[in-house]
Amino acid sequence: MTDLVNFDGLATAEVNSEVIAAMQPWMSLNSSPNSLHPLGEATQNLYTRVRAKVAARVGCSPGEVIFTSGIAEADNLALKGFAKRHQSVGKSLAVLATEPLTTLNCAREIEKHGWGLATIPVDQGGVVDLALAKGTINSKTALVSSHLVNEETGAVQPISELVEAVREISPMVKIHCNGRAGIGRIPFSFADLGVDSLSLDTASIGGPSGIGVLIVKSGEVLAPLIHGAGADSRFDSTGISNAQIAGLGAACELPSLSASNSLLLANSIVKSELGRKCWTIGPENCAPGILNLCIESVLAEPFVIECGINGLLISPSSGCTSTAGKASHVLLAMGISESSALSSLRFSLSSDISGEEIGLGVAALAKSYADMSG
Repeated sequence: MTDLVNFDGLATAEVNSEVIAAMQPWMSLNSSPNSLHPLGEATQNLYTRVRAKVAARVGCSPGEVIFTSGIAEADNLALKGFAKRHQSVGKSLAVLATEPLTTLNCAREIEKHGWGLATIPVDQGGVVDLALAKGTINSKTALVSSHLVNEETGAVQPISELVEAVREISPMVKIHCNGRAGIGRIPFSFADLGVDSLSLDTASIGGPSGIGVLIVKSGEVLAPLIHGAGADSRFDSTGISNAQIAGLGAACELPSLSASNSLLLANSIVKSELGRKCWTIGPENCAPGILNLCIESVLAEPFVIECGINGLLISPSSGCTSTAGKASHVLLAMGISESSALSSLRFSLSSDISGEEIGLGVAALAKSYADMSG
């Protein structure tokens, strides 16, 4: 990674050195928090400390923190867990049109089991339209899902306002929020959001991969996703390594990404040779470190490969759909044309990127465009 400039921080991120140091003592030890011997007690103490660190970072109670194997398991546990327990309200769920594919695919799977699935529209900036959201919800809507920050555009959703609007129509509804792109980028509190569950991981902010978190409001009941020994409190049975848990805790104490780097990136691109060849997709005010650009007359996938040759890591708008050669469902839901969506790039910065690296990255971006255009 030393010779590469990383503008793909949401998908490709180095593990922070402080996180590695926290993980190291646990790398050679497998132990259960339920064991009665001293190592079991030490492991249980680790779980307790890390839950407290997660709670301090996102504004919840330590007892509301559940460890998962990643963001996908956390989303699935929340949506499927609520769906199985709350069918009496009504077998109807609604999701934001720009939800991450982990959430959308989970919702589609629930739909196969007799649930109605509605899509909540967004405006041209990718932000939920509260008036249209009310029109999508009815008194039988048992489950709603919305992300906090969009990973492709940086659009920040007004979650607390959405919660209020939805509960006016369906008071018993359970509301899930994917917070992966929010942590480390915008300040938020689980308690203030008002949702029933929140999923996140720290892989994009210097934490380890292979571990995530689901926060579930105290008193809420989920059906388990995995039936096992139940090593963790209530739900988790996946046997996550203690090293990953230690790394997660350390990552929760890392500083947030600076908004100044986002401004520097945007201004540098505008001032470069690309300035007249691209336009921004998304709202005017978005989360720090995420920028979506459409570059005229360039297909994103071959351009990403060219950027890699020139030492720049970047992603076609959605890393999840890019390898399939499809336009981003997020951009299409915002009213962006398919051709523009296929020419869009997602820039996502890590918290430790320097101004010098941003300058080198923009130079590589301009060179890649010149190489492909000439």
